[in-house]
Amino acid sequence: MLRNTADCQADVDRFITRVVSSETVWYLHSQDGIGCCESNDFTKEDDAPVTVLLFFSDEAYSKRCQQAHFSDHTIENMALFDFLFRWLPGMSGDGVMAGPNWNHELVGLELDPFELREQIDAALSPAQVDAYAERYRVSAG
Repeated sequence: MLRNTADCQADVDRFITRVVSSETVWYLHSQDGIGCCESNDFTKEDDAPVTVLLFFSDEAYSKRCQQAHFSDHTIENMALFDFLFRWLPGMSGDGVMAGPNWNHELVGLELDPFELREQIDAALSPAQVDAYAERYRVSAG
């Protein structure tokens, strides 16, 4: 099934709204790592596809994707703070992309981790921004 960019953007927007509200990001995990697939849009210097790590705003979205493609993975979650300050910067350093709220057919937008972080940051409330800044200061030592 083909999905248009507007539908995929709506999935990203839903991801951002819901993870900001719940302060929780869902993902699929196995002994081999996080649920991922190859990019349809980006390649590395050697022309190999870039890896896209899949993240979800709700457990139900994770479950649909798990049932369709990742039966050997478990559904797990992390705090939004960890996603913003640990995962996304690490992903950028590793040269991988983020796939927020991809559907069970593994269709969705592929976002640069810093682009996704900027979009989430813009959706945070002033209280969340203050709390995350303080938590970051404390954790940075």
